[in-house]
Amino acid sequence: MAHRRPTQSEVARLAGTSTAVVSYVLNNGPRPVSEETRNRVLAAIAHTGYRPNNLARALVSGKSAALGLIVPDLANPFLAQLAQCFEREFFERGYCLLVGDSQDDLEHEIAVVETMLRQQVDGLVWYSVDQPPPLDVIATSNVPAVILNATESQRIQQKNAEAGRLICVATDERAHAQMATEHLISHGCTRIAHLGGPHTRLNSRERSRGWRDALRQAGLEPAGHCTAPFSREGGFAAASTLSEFKPDGVVVGNEMQAIGLLAALAGTGISIPDDIAIIALNGTDGAEFTVPSLSAIHLSAQDLAHDVVEALLGGNNTENTGQKNNENEESRTVAPVVAHAHLIGRASCGCNEKYEDTNEYRD
Repeated sequence: MAHRRPTQSEVARLAGTSTAVVSYVLNNGPRPVSEETRNRVLAAIAHTGYRPNNLARALVSGKSAALGLIVPDLANPFLAQLAQCFEREFFERGYCLLVGDSQDDLEHEIAVVETMLRQQVDGLVWYSVDQPPPLDVIATSNVPAVILNATESQRIQQKNAEAGRLICVATDERAHAQMATEHLISHGCTRIAHLGGPHTRLNSRERSRGWRDALRQAGLEPAGHCTAPFSREGGFAAASTLSEFKPDGVVVGNEMQAIGLLAALAGTGISIPDDIAIIALNGTDGAEFTVPSLSAIHLSAQDLAHDVVEALLGGNNTENTGQKNNENEESRTVAPVVAHAHLIGRASCGCNEKYEDTNEYRD
């Protein structure tokens, strides 16, 4: 037999007050409650084990105190670390975070987004499989959204500025790849290859452009370029092709590919970094623990999560989100959030000691 849940009315009777006062205590307003009454209500809540029904509150208020995060692959250490940072930031503001993994499948991603919207989430943070993301999925909703991998951020921003609902994250993938390549050049590498992601991805193409920019500016010819899925398996499988280029340095599209590449080269007699220096993009804390430790461009995940949440919610908590008047809507900033990044050199590129470039690379 199912156990009956305690009700707000029972809390009110035990505390000797009204259900409205119980609601004021739970919601920190909108009317003040004396300290004595508040303590009675809190004691009654503890005694009965009452917990607010957020679903019922969402039906009445249109607010769920929940936000949605959609990513293409939670097995990706960078995205997992980012999700953790988002959860922490949202939780501190009284929100529950619902996380959806689109599994690198656009149809599944659209289904996840629609499911989030049916759950009446108060906002979406979305890293799409596709670029540009299929914004028509959210076009008819009033839910604000942050697009983590938007393309043509300014155009999208201006197009949606009137609604004040869309916030883009500006990440200069091209500049990050250029910085990584320049770091290998600073170690004396002259035959630098690039292991990129799928050529259909805009971020892959941007990283490739940055690699070529650095080589051109240094008067060097590319040693070779190949593509693979953004996975450990993709990096492992690409090792044989990269070896054919006979590079002395490789710029790798992401940390997972680099881990796979290091594993594949470990049994070949090739010495890292003496024979081939390696640096990756989108490194995480785990880069410290590869063998050898992996040099990488690191996006500041915690700073990015904080800036995104501030842009999405501002100073709002669960009680005032969505209660914007027309004047506030018109004045709300929709400027892109800038993703900050810095380079950490470790053993894989030839840095004898851990080297951290404190310069922040951004748009």
